[in-house]
Amino acid sequence: MKNNEESENNFQNTIAQELESSITEISTVTKAGRQIRKIFYVVCLSGIGFCINACTSTGYVSNEPAYVEYSRPAQPSSLHVWINGDWVYNQQNHVYVQKNGYWEKPRHNREYMSGHWQKGPQGTFWVSGHYQRNRR
Repeated sequence: MKNNEESENNFQNTIAQELESSITEISTVTKAGRQIRKIFYVVCLSGIGFCINACTSTGYVSNEPAYVEYSRPAQPSSLHVWINGDWVYNQQNHVYVQKNGYWEKPRHNREYMSGHWQKGPQGTFWVSGHYQRNRR
């Protein structure tokens, strides 16, 4: 009988030790997983930041490019206003490319500020047109 109890106690102790060992392993794996996940997020956010920076960097040129006249399409309705085209910097060719204007319904309580060329210490660059709140 005593032998049976000892066996049962040994069995329970063995199971408890294995369970404790498994919990320690799981805890270690979970901590490592969290660290890996954090590193993954940092790498992804850094990559996104580099892509955005590469896509939106200001391009400088020594002279403004020549403006090309194009025909304006018919006004869709009397509610629409003409938004002048913008210039977009081509990173590969290092030149500005003209984008055509378009008709758009004005935004509520907003005023459209046309884009313009601005001179800076590194050269001339385009400031894109944008909407801003009315100053009332």
